[in-house]
Amino acid sequence: MAGDMQGELATEGAQVRPVGAASLERSERTILLVVLSAMTGLIHAKALLDHASHYWLYGVFFGVLAYAQVFWAFLVYRRPDERRWLMPAAIVSLAVVGLWIVTRSVGVPFGPWAGRPEPFAVTDITASLNELILAGVIVAMLRPEGRVAGGLRWLDGANCVRIGSMLVALSLLAVLIGDHSHPGAG
Repeated sequence: MAGDMQGELATEGAQVRPVGAASLERSERTILLVVLSAMTGLIHAKALLDHASHYWLYGVFFGVLAYAQVFWAFLVYRRPDERRWLMPAAIVSLAVVGLWIVTRSVGVPFGPWAGRPEPFAVTDITASLNELILAGVIVAMLRPEGRVAGGLRWLDGANCVRIGSMLVALSLLAVLIGDHSHPGAG
C-alpha cells in the first residue's frame, strides 16, 4: 500500500504543480535581486530606527521603503517569472538613489535639518550601491541586447554568487556597525 501511495504521488507530482510554485527556475541573477532588495530593506529598517525620532516623516518614509523592499524580494522569490514587478523596482531604486544624492549634496527642504546636507555613512553608501546594482541587473534582464546588459555580462553564474555574497556581507556589516549622526544633533 505504501508503494502504491508513493507511485500515485509521483505521478500526481509530475502532472500537477503545487499552487503558487514558480514555473521558471530561479537564476543567479534573480536570487541576486532578491538578496539585494532584502538587504537594502534591512538597511532602511535601521534608517527608520535612526531617523524616526528626529522627524516623523523620515520614519514613515524609511518604514514604507523597508517594508516595500522586503515584500518585493518575497514576491520575486515566489514568482521569479513574473516580470511586471521588475521595472517599477528599478525606477524606485533609482529614485531613492537620486533622493540620497540630494540629501548628501544640498539636503532636503523640510525637517529638523532642512537645507543642510547629511553626512555620508557606511549604511547609506551600501544601500545606494545595492540599489544601483539592483536597477542595473533589472535593466540587463529586461533588455538583454542593450548596453547595460552588455556591460553586465560578466555578472553571471559564479560571479553573480560572489558579488551577491560580498554585498550581503557588506550590508550586514553596515547594519551592525554603521552609525548615523547629524552635526549639531543633541
